Amino acid sequence: MIPMLKRIVVGWDGTPAAESALRWAAARAGEVPVVVVHVLPGSATSSEYLRAGGELSAERVRLMDAADELRSQHPGLHLTTSTVHGTAVNELGAYAGPGVLIVVGDARHGRGSRWTLGVRLAGRDGRGGAVAVIPADLGDATRSGVVVGTDGSAASMAAIEFAAQEAERLGEELEIVHAWLVPAAWESAYDEATSDQRLLEEMHRDLLDESVEYARGLGARPTGRLEQGSAADVLAAIGTRASVLVVGGHGAGAVARFLLGSVSHSVLLTVTAPTIVVRTAS
Repeated sequence: MIPMLKRIVVGWDGTPAAESALRWAAARAGEVPVVVVHVLPGSATSSEYLRAGGELSAERVRLMDAADELRSQHPGLHLTTSTVHGTAVNELGAYAGPGVLIVVGDARHGRGSRWTLGVRLAGRDGRGGAVAVIPADLGDATRSGVVVGTDGSAASMAAIEFAAQEAERLGEELEIVHAWLVPAAWESAYDEATSDQRLLEEMHRDLLDESVEYARGLGARPTGRLEQGSAADVLAAIGTRASVLVVGGHGAGAVARFLLGSVSHSVLLTVTAPTIVVRTAS
């Protein structure tokens, strides 16, 4: 079972993406404590740190101002800050573990980069916990519902557990989505292909129904949604209206692309909603 959320850790670097992530976390924290981690480059005595001292001090001031504002907006919010030296991946990753949600903004290292901070954090070793990537331009659009993708795997069952807990904690509806594709080789005019396609759709619907029943066994009241198409594309489209999008991360290893699985990796590269990747402990 996925443990209840016990801590939210937010990465801070003074950018608009980081501000968006912090505001999202504070608004949804409830009674869960929030730790904002300001990561400074290098060590406290490194030339890299000393050269950037003035700029980093300004970032620190912005963090203090943002923290004070959020405490006034959310009475009862338990928010603390921490300043550390190193790399964001290592320092934020050190907090990873069951019951911990690490939150970062959707900031990329360059145009078209496939190695965003969110991807690298979600693809680290199997300590468990979850990583959330928050769009910088959430705006005031009306969003509702916790949406979770399923493929019937153990990773997606863990994602369903997390999503069910979040839906209950936040008072949101829970929707479980499964996407499927017709194999390209089946696209023919033969009646056999049409019959096989119907059978394949029934098999995928059974998989969705099993996931829905699993969520009901957890005490949730989910709805199920079967869509034909690429899973990443389907989830990205649905995410434009969702309050939260949840997916499972697969495995552990050296390369984040294979750690995450192609669907969760693709979803993090086209973030259309606050997106959470749930990682199971190895």
